[in-house]
Amino acid sequence: MDRLASEPTFETSGMQTSQEMETDKRRCLNCETALVGRFCHACGQDHRRGRLVTADSSSKVMSDERRGCSCSGVGCGCLLGFIFGALVVAGGAWGWWSFYKQAIRDPLMHLEVPEGPLTKEQTKDQIDQLGKVFLASSGNVGLVIGILKDGEQHVFGYGSTSRDRQQVPDGETVFELASCGKTFTATALADMHLKGELNWDDPLFEFLPAEVDVPTYENRQITLMDLATHTSSLPTLTRTIEENIVAGMEDPWRANSFEKLYRDLSEIELTRPIAKEYDYSNLGMGLLGHALERRAKVSYEELVIGRICEPLVMTSTKMTLDDSMKDRLATPHARGEPTIVWEDRTLAGAGSFLSTANDMLKYVGAQFDEDNELYNTLQATRQKRRVAGSPWESIGLAWHITSENAVDIVWHTGGSGGSSSYVGFIEQSQVGVVVLANSSSSLMNIGSDVSSIGDTILYLLHLH
Repeated sequence: MDRLASEPTFETSGMQTSQEMETDKRRCLNCETALVGRFCHACGQDHRRGRLVTADSSSKVMSDERRGCSCSGVGCGCLLGFIFGALVVAGGAWGWWSFYKQAIRDPLMHLEVPEGPLTKEQTKDQIDQLGKVFLASSGNVGLVIGILKDGEQHVFGYGSTSRDRQQVPDGETVFELASCGKTFTATALADMHLKGELNWDDPLFEFLPAEVDVPTYENRQITLMDLATHTSSLPTLTRTIEENIVAGMEDPWRANSFEKLYRDLSEIELTRPIAKEYDYSNLGMGLLGHALERRAKVSYEELVIGRICEPLVMTSTKMTLDDSMKDRLATPHARGEPTIVWEDRTLAGAGSFLSTANDMLKYVGAQFDEDNELYNTLQATRQKRRVAGSPWESIGLAWHITSENAVDIVWHTGGSGGSSSYVGFIEQSQVGVVVLANSSSSLMNIGSDVSSIGDTILYLLHLH
């Protein structure tokens, strides 16, 4: 997940060409977004080790026989065809990557931004442009954009809370946070560490039942810090969740259980050193949340609400929706059709909370407020802990940190079966952005997904 202007996501919807249908056979193991290549740009799932969900519910690389080739690729036309196809794909990828790098150098390239400081009206005009681009993309339904600048919060709504209900979302509309909730898990870890309730260098096995076998690598134990920084070498999903996805479950997480989790964890064999390489893991962050709830002797939801939501007065941030939140819920949509909220009480630390733009702006604002009781805890989460894929990308406790020109952009994204989210801020200029959408679909178009929108607005606020 290395990017400055966020990587766009890819998905097919509506009428499909034969080429799109072929692409649609390969879907992300985590969020089921159609894959282009082997890295899911919607949620960060890495499929580069050859495990792809295919239309025939298998998870294997296509064989020569399935391609219609009866030979080994030598002495027939298939080898030349493969080479030619590879060159065409490489050329197209190079052209797209050149455009993408330009977007990284100038994330405001697709906006007509006036010179000098922007007025509030001009800022809103720029944000409105991005909202219109988002809604123009097939499958997108509703969007809220929250900004924090000069100590003031503003929320802008676009589209609708549901295809069936033409109500524009606002700052009190409830959305799935998905993986943005991982930062809550990290904050709870930092809070418990600073209060002496645990040490973030403690090994994971100390927090789980004695009968659970936690994998090791050359006698090196996985620690809580390894989990919080995505350097545990654990895979991103358990066998159970992968099987649920292959089975076509609308919510592959809901049928999970601690019994299945412990069984799956005991079966894992690590193939590379711990704490040496960043590799995004939903399983790792989910295990961290479970370890914390066992130490605190409360549920993960109670842990987060008590240590984060109540101190920051985030009253609409929960896993269990009350009647008021149910009434304000933005219906998730997958490929333009209504779907369900993903729910997982087992690996909840990977991202099971829902919230509003108003609450998440409080969370962002607390990052800058030195008088806030959680300030030291929040500051500990965004310290650079380990390298995350490139010299300018670091990982804190869950937070990703992109550094350029002495500026640190702290961010996280999220995606479920029918929702997407972005939270980002720059401490130096004390600006922040929250983007929440009730759809998971997006197109290969810089500016049409929540991550690109969030990055663009964050730069806009910082530079103007």
